[in-house]
Amino acid sequence: MNRARYDGQVRFFRRRPLITDENYGRLMTSFGRTVDADPLVAEPAKALVQRVERELSAEIAAADAKLYQGAAAYHLRLLAGAWILAKEGVIPLETAEVFEEAVGWRFRSRALPERLGKLARGEFERDLLMDEN
Repeated sequence: MNRARYDGQVRFFRRRPLITDENYGRLMTSFGRTVDADPLVAEPAKALVQRVERELSAEIAAADAKLYQGAAAYHLRLLAGAWILAKEGVIPLETAEVFEEAVGWRFRSRALPERLGKLARGEFERDLLMDEN
């Protein structure tokens, strides 16, 4: 992970985020309504989360333990929806980037939102073999 340094501390974010519980709640409410309203966004978002759940199950369990059961899947589904909306030009790309940082802030871990973001943006090596599961 490429981490910048400032004030002698490791920095997890590209810029110093102004994320608070109130701001995070607003993001969640806004994207919850938007993502859930459109099945063409909601279904691909679910599929992305399912892939992350298979790949990073220990991190999912840790995030759920910090918040509540199912929290990781819910938050990541909304983040996936944000990336899908950004790719379609519905919202600015920077909005999805900030939301990714916010999810990392909430989970106190960058692994889950970064992996989901890479999948949503298509920044991964494709496995062209059919999964038998």
